[in-house]
Parts: sequence; C-alpha cells; structure tokens
Amino acid sequence: MAASAPRKAAARRSTPAAARRPKLAAVKAPEPIDLLADFGTEEKPPVPVKLGKVEADVLRGFSGDQVVEFHRAVGETRFEDALSIVTTDGSAMWEFIGNLTPEYASKALNRIFNLSEIYEGELIAPLPGFGNLPAGARPSPESTTTTE
Repeated sequence: MAASAPRKAAARRSTPAAARRPKLAAVKAPEPIDLLADFGTEEKPPVPVKLGKVEADVLRGFSGDQVVEFHRAVGETRFEDALSIVTTDGSAMWEFIGNLTPEYASKALNRIFNLSEIYEGELIAPLPGFGNLPAGARPSPESTTTTE
C-alpha cells in the first residue's frame, strides 16, 4: 500500500470576504407618509351665509389637522369650536344656533357643515337637550302623585 501524502491546507486569501464585496451606496431612509394629508379637503372659495342677523363665510378647504379637530369637536359636542373651524364667525353663529330648537339647530349645523364640504350627509341628529334647552326628561309616575 502506498503511503498517503499529507494533505495541503487550502490557500488562504489575504482579504476577508466582506472586504471583497462591492460597497453599496447608503440607502436613505424613506420619508414617512403623512396620513393626515389624506384627510384634508380641496381648497375652494368660501360661501357667504346669513343666519338671522349673523353673516359669515363658510370656509371650504381644510388641512388634515383641521378635519381631525373638527370631527373631534363635533364628537365632543363642542359645536362652537366646530363652527369656528368652518366659518369666519363661529361664536356668533353658535350664539344664534344654540338658542334654536334641537330640530332647527341640527338643520342649521348640518347645512353649514355640508356647505363647508368637510362632511356630507346628516352629521348632527336632533337630540333632546341640544343647545341651551332643558334635557326634556319626563317626570316619573310617582312624582305626579300628591301627598294629601
């Protein structure tokens, strides 16, 4: 049997594999997508309105932040704040609307909000206790009895 020759070790390269790879250009991190910008509405000329003696412009064209704040205000029944976002005189408009019956107040608010194009449809439903009126609670049957 022939004696086997000692094995030779593989030749080692002088540069490590990582150094032999071509260097890639640094990739810039992508800019985050501003999702609030998707909520914004198209800018259009304002619409003049009159409610009693109150005259104001209904604005059309809102940033995403304004749209979010508007819906937050409506959800929290802060209608004066919502009107201040969509009109040029929200305080005077709310002073007038807040003294209407719930049915007429909701009609006025819905009309203004639809003109602003910040919302389509009926956003505000007539609810008992809307505005400055009492809540409309009914007395219990026991409260109508007398103690004679």
